[in-house]
Amino acid sequence: MRRRQFLATAGLAMLGTMGAARAAGTLRNIAEIVPAGGVIADPSLLVAGGAESEAGKWGGVLSDALARGLGQPAPLPRHLTSGQDGVTGANLFDTQTVPDGTTALLVPGAALTAALAGDPRAHFDFGRWVPLMMSLLSPVVVGRVELHRTLRDLVRDRPVRVAVSAANSGIALATLLAMNVFGLRPVPVPGFGSRNDALAALADGRVDVVQLSDPMPPRDQAALFDALAGGGAVPLFTLSDAVPVAAGGHAVPTMAARFAQERGRAPSGLLYEAWKVVAAAASLDVALVLPMLTPPAQVAGWRHAVSMAQESGAVAALTAGNGRKLVAGPDCGPRLRDMTGEISAVLTLRRWLAVHTPEWRLG
Repeated sequence: MRRRQFLATAGLAMLGTMGAARAAGTLRNIAEIVPAGGVIADPSLLVAGGAESEAGKWGGVLSDALARGLGQPAPLPRHLTSGQDGVTGANLFDTQTVPDGTTALLVPGAALTAALAGDPRAHFDFGRWVPLMMSLLSPVVVGRVELHRTLRDLVRDRPVRVAVSAANSGIALATLLAMNVFGLRPVPVPGFGSRNDALAALADGRVDVVQLSDPMPPRDQAALFDALAGGGAVPLFTLSDAVPVAAGGHAVPTMAARFAQERGRAPSGLLYEAWKVVAAAASLDVALVLPMLTPPAQVAGWRHAVSMAQESGAVAALTAGNGRKLVAGPDCGPRLRDMTGEISAVLTLRRWLAVHTPEWRLG
């Protein structure tokens, strides 16, 4: 087990004593959990993103929903940061946050993807964080591409153009890598920072594949798939099974299930292991985390507040039927380990990027 995985596991294990008490319904007041007055002094949220980002939207809801569980008379102060992918906020959290339990971070999966890819801007180790809550998604890969790799494709070696937000691929890195696992030659086409822009490019034939990562109610998602079908684009697979996705009355398969359909066997190998890690990170909407080494009583206090926040109408309105799945407490541990990955998988991902990035830059 790697050092950061051990630290994360240890940080979660030390909180296990809360489980039985909560199951018995005995803990409803933070004074029963946190000593020294029963409060966490001046709790606040550091938001890895601006007000319009996914983390920013969650911050607006959780600042109020968490306040009651933390014994605060007013919504928790929110400190917004710059940047589209949350890397700036994650850096601030790792370098400037004292692990005393007063500050929690709301961070999107894009920041984790950047760290996994070895983005030089990322100076944080998310594997050491203590997760309190995660909002998970099932991003859908849609497009016009033959995944069974026909003989004509082999001869022509036609590239598969994937819409991405920036030259470093961003959250769509999972889709690029998936195309390579299928034996295709993916090429990122940058400049598509929004879903509508990417879908317009798909309709115009400027790209072949788009990753839809925005959470959507099932009815809206089905309507979108119907509209795409008119142009010959279909849902190819999902990056996770966190939230069921259907198109045309049928479930959209996960990437592993679709690969088995096309190849008659399960995917395997280091490239697939690298894909699993980056796909897990890409399937994270936002996570609420504390720094490693936060005292157990303070972590328990935040977890208590999260359990109460889950009961709030505002949190339910954001999650129920909107393409999100909420996990909290011990259930976050395995998810974080999936996003952290083994060192061999992360190194494979970075080697793959090192080989292909120069040719992508040359076009």
